[in-house]
Amino acid sequence: RTDPSLQHVSSLMIIGGNMTVGRYSHEFFNSSTDPKIKDVLCGVLPWLSSTQGFSRAIAQLLCHKLIPLVVDVNDNAYSGSEVKDDAVLCSVYSFLENNPDMSRLRKKQQLFFDTYDVDSVCSLEGLLSIPVDEGEEANPMHMVDAIKDCLTEVYKEAHNEDAPIWKQMEDLLLEAGVVKQPDASNDGTGNVQNETELVNFQRKILPIDALDLGIKSFQEQKLFNAAGKKKQHLIVCASLVDKVPNLAGLARTCEIFSARTLVMPNLLVKKQDDFKSISASANDWIDMEECKEDDLLSWLYKKRSEGYSIVGLEQTASSKCLTKMEFPEKTVLLLGKEKEGIPIEFLSAVDQCIEIPQLGIIRSLNVHVSGAISIWEYTKQMMQKKNVS
Repeated sequence: RTDPSLQHVSSLMIIGGNMTVGRYSHEFFNSSTDPKIKDVLCGVLPWLSSTQGFSRAIAQLLCHKLIPLVVDVNDNAYSGSEVKDDAVLCSVYSFLENNPDMSRLRKKQQLFFDTYDVDSVCSLEGLLSIPVDEGEEANPMHMVDAIKDCLTEVYKEAHNEDAPIWKQMEDLLLEAGVVKQPDASNDGTGNVQNETELVNFQRKILPIDALDLGIKSFQEQKLFNAAGKKKQHLIVCASLVDKVPNLAGLARTCEIFSARTLVMPNLLVKKQDDFKSISASANDWIDMEECKEDDLLSWLYKKRSEGYSIVGLEQTASSKCLTKMEFPEKTVLLLGKEKEGIPIEFLSAVDQCIEIPQLGIIRSLNVHVSGAISIWEYTKQMMQKKNVS
């Protein structure tokens, strides 16, 4: 057959490997002239070119084992332009034998069959040991979970020596059952009645001051951008913006002008290809926060309580011209929706609305363009204040 499923091929390869190179090989072949050898070899050879790595690797191992049983691989008579079946097999064997990558892969696959206990796996105990899911279906460990467990063990081993000597000794004694968990009881003389006293000497607790310093240092690092310049106290809120190109453009603008944070309705958009392309990797360098439209009003009031002024970019009867607006240092710039602008329910939380003067007949600018112009005006004013001081 040339159309078996992936699972079918994998099962056949594992069975063939156990019969050919595994612990049952001595029972499967009666002699080197056993006709089953050629039948198995003919069935395995096509899978040398399989696109499935697992099947291809086992096929290489089986062919390396079977070809010497069919032809004399040390006979150099098969050379020149004469093409024979034996010459082809000798050529395949020579490549599998001498190529370093093939040799390394073959050893790995051989180890798999040497350690694979098919009798145990196929027993009732072995079958029942396979975990099941909520639907009582077989659910063997996924490769990702196995890799995760392996990495966890490696991490523990790598960081084991980070603990103090007394802690390492205590853990070893606990694991060995030599001592028990510490008991707070005492004999009335102030001496703890527990053997762990022998290893619990010079115990130190991490000072709270040191922990506070570590947290403070981390927070201070977030106040500076990738270029080492201090971020501005400007938060750009784009929770009402839903088009990815506009969000990506705002991310790029925020990074260029070192805004403190960009607030978006969904942080998952930064994983999209068009966002990455337009933002020019700005999402790797700026702080982003998620705030959905349903939570926006409470978020705005929270920022007001933190001392921020909420400035809305919206054309209203009381809007102030951008060129006449004096931005507070701690500003939240609230951007509206692409067509509707800022909904009326959010205007109650806005301290001041601003609008960009226009000379043409089109009613409004694109939200990203409007935001970029406003961000630059804020930045220009902060730079002027800094120069004056």
